[in-house]
Amino acid sequence: MDATVLEWLSHLFQARTFMLVFWNLLADLNIVFLALIAVLCIWKFSVFPKRFQKICYLIWFNLAIEIGARVLAEVTGNNLPLLHIYTLGEFLLLSYFYKGLLSAPPFLSKNFGKITLFISMLIIANTLFLQSIYGFNTYAKTAVQFIFILYAILYFFDLSEQDTLEIIEKKYLRLINSAILIYYSGSLFIFMFSNYFLQNNLNLPSGLWAFNAILNLVFLSLVSFSLWQIIYRKTRLSS
Repeated sequence: MDATVLEWLSHLFQARTFMLVFWNLLADLNIVFLALIAVLCIWKFSVFPKRFQKICYLIWFNLAIEIGARVLAEVTGNNLPLLHIYTLGEFLLLSYFYKGLLSAPPFLSKNFGKITLFISMLIIANTLFLQSIYGFNTYAKTAVQFIFILYAILYFFDLSEQDTLEIIEKKYLRLINSAILIYYSGSLFIFMFSNYFLQNNLNLPSGLWAFNAILNLVFLSLVSFSLWQIIYRKTRLSS
């Protein structure tokens, strides 16, 4: 084999190895950060207004899934069944978060519960009939991410509900909403690409998951900052 080709393959292997190490480092950092926020939520749960307590539910759920995914990967080598559970739980918890925030459009606010139930049934049907619980649920995951992006955009324009919030709450709810929009917009891009690779029987580039881990770090950073500011300001006002 030509020496140039061998050298190119060596560089490619080194790059892929670096990306795998980088991805694993980011994944470990994410779970540590997530655990710290979960502890903060337990410690100061009673201080948070109800809208922020709902975010704590999401944090606890995410941590449980992350731990379960690592255990399942070690025991069975396939933790994808938890992705299906995570997709449904994530949808229900973030819908619960936005239910108290969105008052427009009227059709959505009046039928929020029914719409949430209907979409939940579609997510379950996808797992039962379309995409195996032992594989990627790309259809359900992509659809849910579209919905979260829609929630976030609607909240930015739903001024009537925001006018009823305290100034402090409004500021940091908008920051959390921005975190949701940033993370799920990027994550949607990743899962759309993963769907293409899976359909063509290609290996998923580790760089995609590293990018997803970076997005998650940004999301967790903005959420933790918002929660900490709520604690700080509520404590200062009560002292």
